[in-house]
Amino acid sequence: MALPERDILLCRDCCCGTTKKHPDVDHSTQRDEIEALDDPAGRRGPRVRVRVVDCLDECDRSNVVLVRDFTWNPNGRRPKDFWLGGVLSGAATDAVVEWVREGGPVPASLQRHLFRGKRG
Repeated sequence: MALPERDILLCRDCCCGTTKKHPDVDHSTQRDEIEALDDPAGRRGPRVRVRVVDCLDECDRSNVVLVRDFTWNPNGRRPKDFWLGGVLSGAATDAVVEWVREGGPVPASLQRHLFRGKRG
């Protein structure tokens, strides 16, 4: 199987995805919408793999989504990592979903969510 074009890591542990820290966020819908992108074979569009992970060690920026884009490097060895923090609204989640499906540069609506992650 070919590498995915994009790999999405959705943080869900102590801070991200919990009503304890963000009681007004619909975490279940956010997870469902991002998981719906999972299509490693590329049958519905780009090859996307979605993984829900325990912790990305960026708790002060919850909810965190890491988009690893392999399309920027034709050799496919090292993806470009896009760290998105504070993804707490339906509009932000929708923007992530649309961007992953369409590709291209990070849309203006997500620019304020970008940050440099500790792991990359």
